[in-house]
Amino acid sequence: MIRRIPVQELRIGMYVHKLEVFWLKHPLVHNHMLLTADRQIQVIAENGIKEVWIDLSKGQSPDEFGQQAAEEHAAVSRGFVSMHEEVEQAQAICLNAKGQVMEMFSDVRLGRTIDTTSTLPLVDEIGGSISRHPAALLSVVRLKTHDDYTYLHSVAVCALMVALAHQLELDEQLARRAGTAGLLHDVGKARISLAILNKPGKLTDAEFDIMKQHPAIGEALLRQSGGDGDLLDVARHHHEKVNGSGYPDGLKGKEISLLARMASVCDVYDAVTSNRPYKAGWNPASAMHQMASWEGHFDRKVLFAFVKAVGIYPVGSIVRLASGRIAVVVEPGHGSLLQPKVCVFYSLTMNRSLPPEMLDLADRFCWDSITGPEESLSWPGINIDALWMKPVA
Repeated sequence: MIRRIPVQELRIGMYVHKLEVFWLKHPLVHNHMLLTADRQIQVIAENGIKEVWIDLSKGQSPDEFGQQAAEEHAAVSRGFVSMHEEVEQAQAICLNAKGQVMEMFSDVRLGRTIDTTSTLPLVDEIGGSISRHPAALLSVVRLKTHDDYTYLHSVAVCALMVALAHQLELDEQLARRAGTAGLLHDVGKARISLAILNKPGKLTDAEFDIMKQHPAIGEALLRQSGGDGDLLDVARHHHEKVNGSGYPDGLKGKEISLLARMASVCDVYDAVTSNRPYKAGWNPASAMHQMASWEGHFDRKVLFAFVKAVGIYPVGSIVRLASGRIAVVVEPGHGSLLQPKVCVFYSLTMNRSLPPEMLDLADRFCWDSITGPEESLSWPGINIDALWMKPVA
């Protein structure tokens, strides 16, 4: 349902369907956008726009902003937002982002060039969520179906690149560049046969050889579209390895740019932790352990910064506790990577499910601790994602 409202009623969480102006050119504001930052609303007001059309099916309604919603809005404005609140925002951002990436891939398949600057508002939306609560979007975007994997993978790598850029203390301009490069890193796949791209099984050697052409294709597409050097570089070199065994150019060590080394880590992490038709995604905590064991694959400094950015036990990881219980990580720990908030759901001692119970491992009165990751395949029939996406009352 589309509704016209005064600009004064705009709030974070609403979805702007149409601005009804043609003169406004700003990287943060455009038609068809989810409002994720006060600055977007400020820009609209500063440009003399009195009314806008909002889509109630894609965002919040003015009717939802009672006293509680107003308090949440104020909290967001101050930079304080709960994990649960940001998860809801992240779901809306992912829905919007998937549509934009699908449209971009469709344009490429039709032979059109890419307006790389048009992706900046989306990168800023993703960056806003990462700034408020990094774990929310990074966790939500892991939840992909077979049909939307290619598109949400681009969104995930964008978000991971922004989070990693912040951990590496890159300036905001370079962090934004990193996010844009992450969003566009796989654009070459738009020219790969859909039969190969969407194959519900392992690729043959011949099919994999075709798939390996996508970095060079992506570079060429972005060059034709007037993309700058960073975007071309990441598109071409995100499959390079520091030991020189990657492709397409077999670059080694610092021959690979920092952004491409960052993209390599982000690309692999999202790929291995996402469910595919022929292979279940790895437990995020197990993925961290496995990736750290691959000698010569990643830049170690970048990888260790990535672990700090995402967490040793990322949200959604299933872990075993010293008490003999099994839990899922629901929120990162603020003081230690080893002491997140978890939701306990199973007892190995009693060999049965338990009523979900929240546990803050950093609490000084908490006597339990994580002993290691637990593979999700060991717990069929339990909706793990529901445990971390919705807080226990």
